[in-house]
Amino acid sequence: MNKTIASVAIVGAVVSAVACGSDDTDQSTSDGNDYATQQTTRSPAQRTDESEPTASPTDLGMIDQAKLASFVVAFRAGYSELTQDRDDSSIELIVLQSCDDIGNGVDEQQVTDEIRTLAAHNGNEPTQDQAERIYDMVTPACPG
Repeated sequence: MNKTIASVAIVGAVVSAVACGSDDTDQSTSDGNDYATQQTTRSPAQRTDESEPTASPTDLGMIDQAKLASFVVAFRAGYSELTQDRDDSSIELIVLQSCDDIGNGVDEQQVTDEIRTLAAHNGNEPTQDQAERIYDMVTPACPG
């Protein structure tokens, strides 16, 4: 009985170590590329200050994928009118751009104003109060 329990514990530890170890390496390479692609395809009209960010994704550190996924789920649950027929990458951009701005020292009010623009979808725009709550949801996902 003790051998069986020990075997199950060892197999469980090996499986979780392999699963966790290999995914992190692959994701960090692809995440950086996705973020860079999103930044380069963003039109100047989408920026409130008309300037390009001065920090790169590596300056900000890697955004935790679990936190990013949690934001998407919470955003979809809390703001259904802003998420109807919207893909996850569009919602993730709210976090990525906001964290970039926060990392560059942009004022909280300016970030919140940009969140209103980024979160708007299909003619629906969040209220100021909603944008402030979205800001509060974004900040835990930001590195550092």
